[in-house]
Amino acid sequence: MGFSLIAASAIIGVAVLISLEIIVGTTVPTITDIHDSYDDMRVRAVEQLQTDVTITSSVWNNPNTILSVDNTGSTTINTSKCSILLNGVIQTFTSTVSYFHPEETAQFSFPTHANPGDIIKIITPNGIEDYYEA
Repeated sequence: MGFSLIAASAIIGVAVLISLEIIVGTTVPTITDIHDSYDDMRVRAVEQLQTDVTITSSVWNNPNTILSVDNTGSTTINTSKCSILLNGVIQTFTSTVSYFHPEETAQFSFPTHANPGDIIKIITPNGIEDYYEA
């Protein structure tokens, strides 16, 4: 009886250790991924709070509409990752600068004529937007 009790305890002990190994091996990476996701979300929220743009004018300069945009926030914006919509239709555009620093004005040009009353919208890479009625 003494040996079987020791053998059963050893088997249960090894099973508990293997179970803990499996649980810790799967739980720790999951917790790390959740932490990284929350950190990314926090950074994105701070960037959104610090980003602001204002469309100051829209001028038709045949063959393009020229859009002047002020960066009134405190973050630098990559202009190639912005989106411009004219009446809800996305436009291909070019910009005078690659990076749009705070307190600077950038010119965006797109090959569609914006008629009076048309709505122009610019969207930054982190989702901040501004509207302008041509």
